[in-house]
Amino acid sequence: MDINENLITAKANEIIGNDVVRALKRRGFEAEYVPTGAEALKRILEIVPANATVGIPGTVTVRAIGALDALKERGNVIFQHWGPMTPEERREARFKENTAEVFLTSANALTRDGIIINIDGTGNRVAGMAWGNGLVLFVIGINKLVFNLDEGIKRAKAATIPNAVRQNVETACVKAGHCVNCLNNESMCRAILILEQAVKERNYHVILIGENLGY
Repeated sequence: MDINENLITAKANEIIGNDVVRALKRRGFEAEYVPTGAEALKRILEIVPANATVGIPGTVTVRAIGALDALKERGNVIFQHWGPMTPEERREARFKENTAEVFLTSANALTRDGIIINIDGTGNRVAGMAWGNGLVLFVIGINKLVFNLDEGIKRAKAATIPNAVRQNVETACVKAGHCVNCLNNESMCRAILILEQAVKERNYHVILIGENLGY
């Protein structure tokens, strides 16, 4: 892609992104568009208080832009369940994520009219998005945009394949290469959260990034 094509893509993403931001605001979410992951990281560090506890569930996007490391280096207490730990430690970490002052996460899909869609196997992530303490801060790459709810659910289920590969879990969809609506112990698609509006008594802030990030 030459420089002119890059500029055209960036401008188109900005136009689309700002339209989605307006839709999110109509649904009660604080929202903004930034063109790059680097600028999203800058905004995260501005939005998240330096003394706040931060829960970071399973999100590739947040880690890809360096937010976890940057918050740690600044001195924020981070709760996360990724990494080597016992099942008991992982369960406790998930609870701490959901009770942190800031819940920093991404989304599996975002419709052009502002509906946020997520799928979960354990339920901790969708629970933290719907109910808990403090601020829910979404960081979403523009590749997550879809036109409607049906596309959003399909996209969320499709994201399970790279997530399963990342976790070395041989789900039925990994074997088939597509969703087969499996009902077995390996299934990672067990709970779907559709945020049509900001939930009452909860603060939300969405940063939409004009780059492809996450699954």
